[in-house]
Amino acid sequence: MRRRPRTVPTFGGRQLGWTAAASLGVLALLAAGAAGFWPLAPIDRAVEHVAAGQPGGLLYALMLVVTALGDGLFLTLAAVVTVAAFLFTGARWRAMCYALCFGAMPVVVHTLKLLIARPRPTDIPYTGIDIFSFPSSHVTHSALIYGAIAGLTYVTYRGWLRYLLTGAFLLLPLMIGVSRVYLGAHWFSDVLAGYALAVLFLVLLAIAVAKHPEPPKFSRGIPIALFVIAAAFPVYLLVTLPDSADLYRAIELHQRPDTAPSP
Repeated sequence: MRRRPRTVPTFGGRQLGWTAAASLGVLALLAAGAAGFWPLAPIDRAVEHVAAGQPGGLLYALMLVVTALGDGLFLTLAAVVTVAAFLFTGARWRAMCYALCFGAMPVVVHTLKLLIARPRPTDIPYTGIDIFSFPSSHVTHSALIYGAIAGLTYVTYRGWLRYLLTGAFLLLPLMIGVSRVYLGAHWFSDVLAGYALAVLFLVLLAIAVAKHPEPPKFSRGIPIALFVIAAAFPVYLLVTLPDSADLYRAIELHQRPDTAPSP
């Protein structure tokens, strides 16, 4: 009897449905609070009082490094490399689904920022749509892209390497969320909304991918993608960290730096 090719495992439709509903509910609740329909501000101020950091020191420098992992330019690189890895192995449906998902997220985030128009916790020198705080672009995009890569890692590897790499990619957006509150760039609820929106998109992505299951041969490109992303970050950090340090120092000094990276 001829064996059918093994395909990538997916979650059941019911679990995905409940996850999407919960994420949408959390996002709607936080958006209503950020827009002033219920008293969300006291919760955010309480968290800010506990979690906000002081400039200088090793921890502050570490948070600058962590938050750079969520910069738009670096996440774009990670997204492009991931989609290119699919195309390299002939997984065109997956490449299209991931590209559409990654490309649609900025549109949704910018729309929410304009609709809510929530000020940031501090006088951070961003311009345009980025002056608004809800939801956190850093957190939303990093949770989407790193979360998608974590899912790919989980179905690609086996044994301890699967859990090590998957856990590492899931930890990244959590650390980035902490860094945004610590640096005074976002309210706590902005971060939670970013996670909720990313989970919603990840569910939609999982549903789309499940429509056309592909054999695991597509996973051959993932180690290449992971290697390129890991190798590129030190170079990216070396170039951008001085400007990032000036930007977050300007928050405390209330001055505009010469350059301001996008959130």
